[in-house]
Amino acid sequence: MAEIALHRLSIAELRAADAVAVTEHYLDRIARLDPRLRAFTHVDADRARVDAAWSAALIDRGEARPLEGVPIGIKANIDVDGWPTTAGVEGRRDAIATSDAAVVRLLRDAGAVIIGQLNMHEAALGATTDNPAFGRTENPHGSGRTPGGSSGGSGAAVAAGLCAAALGTDTLGSVRIPAAFNGVYGLKPTNGLLPDDGLVFLCRRLDSIGPLARSVADLGAVFAALSPGAATSPLGRVATLSSVDGHEMEPAVRTAYTAATMALRGLGLVVETVATPGLDLAGTRLAGFIESAREAAATFAAERRSGGTSGQFNALMDFGSDASAATLAAGEAAMADAAEILHRVLTSHDVVLLPTTPQAAFAHGRAPNTQADFTAIANIAGLPALSLPAGVDADGLPVAAQLIGRAGSEPMLLELAARLDTILDAYRFPADFA
Repeated sequence: MAEIALHRLSIAELRAADAVAVTEHYLDRIARLDPRLRAFTHVDADRARVDAAWSAALIDRGEARPLEGVPIGIKANIDVDGWPTTAGVEGRRDAIATSDAAVVRLLRDAGAVIIGQLNMHEAALGATTDNPAFGRTENPHGSGRTPGGSSGGSGAAVAAGLCAAALGTDTLGSVRIPAAFNGVYGLKPTNGLLPDDGLVFLCRRLDSIGPLARSVADLGAVFAALSPGAATSPLGRVATLSSVDGHEMEPAVRTAYTAATMALRGLGLVVETVATPGLDLAGTRLAGFIESAREAAATFAAERRSGGTSGQFNALMDFGSDASAATLAAGEAAMADAAEILHRVLTSHDVVLLPTTPQAAFAHGRAPNTQADFTAIANIAGLPALSLPAGVDADGLPVAAQLIGRAGSEPMLLELAARLDTILDAYRFPADFA
């Protein structure tokens, strides 16, 4: 097995490989390539080597666990024992975790090698990962382009082959947006399904921890370690939403969305457009953002008082805190309506198909406010959603489609995504990081 190919192996293949060689290969790639990408904020090479040696011994004895020797990165708002849980905030540089978060313990118990900590948008309140304290992460598919966020380091590192998979967090789309922009696969589980102790929350009502990976199979392998025993369910009817048809999106996104729709029909599924005249996607996203900003103002008050938050983050927290009672009431109504509409659609249909984002990765400093228009609704409704590559734009930048299911339907979403992925065949490893 040639060392040059180790970062292209699937998780199933890595479980049979030399775990020490795999970890060294990934550490070497981080050392050589991450100065260009700036996806990692902390690398624990010593612990990774110790864990890899133990994994190698178990593999040799025929006792490999499900993620044995697989190098996985962790977003900087999730506790890893002995690492600073910065949440991307300058004022938390010295917030050293004294234990692993529950999800990290589950990964370790499954044999994963926790290799490093990944950059993120400051406090997770944004979707560019242009972090004033820890640096601007690049998109491996295009220098000068955003990796998205807030789990931008997770998306970029997985896409560039600097870790085999990663954990991110998703408040309004923060796993799925980086998955889309970096051309990988991302899963936001059902709200509350995975344990969240050891997470620095942005918004408790909306936050979910979820995996990113370079294939549906790898995504499923990581999810299975985090939530074992889930069973799939029958699938027959897919809905698209009329509210999406009239929403502004880049041509490549619309083309990919249409291709995904046709591919699902090609799989023998009934795909129907459901009228959703009362669904305000942008208003729902804005309401969720305001709630998140208000909660962030309380969570990071001490860091702000000590000067440990940026001016931009301060302005966003103020935007939430200053919202009027009427704005808050209208926002709650918009979120309740959106959740009710999505749940109603999913009583007659098994899955909802949406684009993941209205655009491909944009140039740094040119963030639109629509990035989460198609993703926020799943958080607000508390439902699982999976993003997968669905095409590329004229510049070769990835665009993505999204599947949303009923609560607890992650195995079915993974199964459908695998079938859809075979037809779309849109995953591409970034050439500059091969």
